[in-house]
Formats: sequence, C-alpha cells, structure tokens
Amino acid sequence: MQRQNETKRVVVNGRRTDDGDLCKLVVIREIGGAWEFYPHGVKRFGVRLNEEDAVAVAPTILAGAP
Repeated sequence: MQRQNETKRVVVNGRRTDDGDLCKLVVIREIGGAWEFYPHGVKRFGVRLNEEDAVAVAPTILAGAP
C-alpha cells in the first residue's frame, strides 16, 4: 500500500537485535526528501529522518558494500 506522500519504498528482511527473530524493515522516501524507517512494519512506530540526516547516514551504510 502506498501512502499519499510516498515516492519510493523498499522492504527487506532482517533480524531483531533483542531476540534474533525475523522481521521486516520498511523504508519509505517521502515527497520533500524525508526518509521513514519502520523496523517492524508500517503499522508500528517508525523513525523519520530529514534529507540532510539521511544523507549523513548513507555513507556509513555503504562503506562496507562491495
């Protein structure tokens, strides 16, 4: 399901840090440049980063990529 202010979405499988159970991480790009991160699906709480903060985090994530 796409939100009204959504321009992009990616869903990946991950594992919880507390108990190792499988979970999904949903990442949504909003109109205006903000990014939303939902570690347990969009029906639970999420974290919104403005574009500047998302750009600051991206190099760290990509640093170990091949």
